[in-house]
Amino acid sequence: MNLLQVRPVCAADLAALGDFERNNREAFEEFNEPRSNAHYSPVGIARAFHLLMAGELSGKVLTRVVVAPDESDWLAKGGLTLHDAGHEVVAMLVYQTDRLHWRRGVATALLKELLWNAVQQGATRVLAQVCFDNLVSLHLLRRAGFQASGWTAPARLHRGTVDCLELSRLLRTVDAADLPRAHMDLPA
Repeated sequence: MNLLQVRPVCAADLAALGDFERNNREAFEEFNEPRSNAHYSPVGIARAFHLLMAGELSGKVLTRVVVAPDESDWLAKGGLTLHDAGHEVVAMLVYQTDRLHWRRGVATALLKELLWNAVQQGATRVLAQVCFDNLVSLHLLRRAGFQASGWTAPARLHRGTVDCLELSRLLRTVDAADLPRAHMDLPA
């Protein structure tokens, strides 16, 4: 798909969020814990939109959407939640692609933008949690340099409880010049 635009969520996106959520409910709940019917109501969508915008304004959550030129409908949405983990900033990645645009490069464009944003925010590592049988998502993340780092809490889906993997990607490389000094400073 050519000429995709990846941009921050904005105040004019309330209707687009509602359409995206309702149109992709079944696909979302295949690999994510189900949301209540109230989430998909006008009040629930407004609440979810308010949370997206509040996160964006606080700088702790970055939400990005993918749109086609001159379109308001979302092809994908994704986000990074930034956590200060003592000596490093870790970003938790979430994303979802409109089911009508799977395997068209939309998720890849979104993931590239989110990784770039993570670097800009000073994150040293990005984490993602994925159902072990979500092969499309696992393939996307592996192509982007993520590696399995362990198991995480199982997801309770409509189809039953499913094991989930945590994947991780480092965003910084080690400067080889620092290695000798680091080795020499290690306690005996």
